[in-house]
Amino acid sequence: MDFKQSEDRNLLVIGVKNNFLKEQVEGRYKNVIDEVKNKKGYVNLEVIFVVSQSDNINSLKSGPLFTGEAQKFNAHSRKFEALNPNYVFNNFVVGAPNNLAHVAASQVSENLGQAYNPLLIWGPTGVGKTHLLQAIGNAAIDKTVDIKVLYTTSEKFTNDFIQSLNNRTQQHFRQKYRNVDVLLIDDIQFLAGKESTQDEFFHCFNELTLSGRQMVAASDKHPKELGRLKDRLISRFLGGMVADIGYPDIEMRMAIIKAKCKEKNIKLDDDLVEYIARESHGGARELEGVLTSTMAKIKISGGLFDRDYLKSLISTTNLNQNSTPSPSKIFTAVNNFFNVDEGKIKGPSRKASIVRARQILMFLLRTEAGLSLAGVGDVVGGRDHSTIIHGVEKVNRLISESPKIRDEVLRVKEVIHK
Repeated sequence: MDFKQSEDRNLLVIGVKNNFLKEQVEGRYKNVIDEVKNKKGYVNLEVIFVVSQSDNINSLKSGPLFTGEAQKFNAHSRKFEALNPNYVFNNFVVGAPNNLAHVAASQVSENLGQAYNPLLIWGPTGVGKTHLLQAIGNAAIDKTVDIKVLYTTSEKFTNDFIQSLNNRTQQHFRQKYRNVDVLLIDDIQFLAGKESTQDEFFHCFNELTLSGRQMVAASDKHPKELGRLKDRLISRFLGGMVADIGYPDIEMRMAIIKAKCKEKNIKLDDDLVEYIARESHGGARELEGVLTSTMAKIKISGGLFDRDYLKSLISTTNLNQNSTPSPSKIFTAVNNFFNVDEGKIKGPSRKASIVRARQILMFLLRTEAGLSLAGVGDVVGGRDHSTIIHGVEKVNRLISESPKIRDEVLRVKEVIHK
């Protein structure tokens, strides 16, 4: 146990190793401490209890409970790396496409090493995976004194590993990545094909999770779709929580634009917000780019604005992200190709030809439009997650096994991207 007193205000901070001890000490001894401090004349002294995960808490400067000499307490002396303080849960816009991932990330931040370990968040570029990863880290350092949080990317992990081999500093490398309480690793798809790096990451993964420390990763694909990733790593990820994020729907895009406007202290008419949301594709990153360019144009033009310019700007942005097709365009393409009515695809029919068209639609909505499981379910008649996962996995398997199915999917894709 560690006792520190702030030199900025009359505050006594009592640090303990974990939440269990915090509850025990606070419940049993707070009244005793209050009684003692009142008797000693420290009536205005505020006593708070915090969790401190310092490995060597006895080495911290501490002294008797009540001495005339104040101890220094720096609430920001936490060990973390590469976290953006702007990525927090409070400014993350939540909707159907990302609700599952948001709930899972929030629960992880509340119960590190216990709720979901590991947690893997996956989805297309620009939908908020990095935001959620870093929000977990920022929440952790806000709640726990001296916690060690490390955010990195698989590319940096790989480069650090190669450098450690060249410089014979593997021990330093392992201390960096294994001596943390929370490891947040982005873009794990780039580990595919790097066998030695995967082995090192596997051992790091094991050491952290087996000792109850938290591992969170992000990827642009489901673990089963990562290709040259070793089976034992895929198995580890699937042994935890796998949560997906899809592209935002129009209501969510409007909410994101309004949140960005509030953040940047700018004002846009509601009809302009809706227009941008309706015409734009992609995620929050693309929306922010359109918004930034829009505000620059308004500023340069002295407040005048040309909607044709905005339309051109949005078209260019959509083109730069390979013209992500809308769900309605994919639905129409599948209906026309298989000559199936919309009602039959959304309905309960189990006729083989309709089931195949429905499953290919699910697959394309996931892979081409980047919709979440919930989003796909809504499009195909309110079906649940397990049905969507089964349909997508079946088509993914048939593409490699059946030339006929592969040809059908490719021909529908050609129509979608015309």
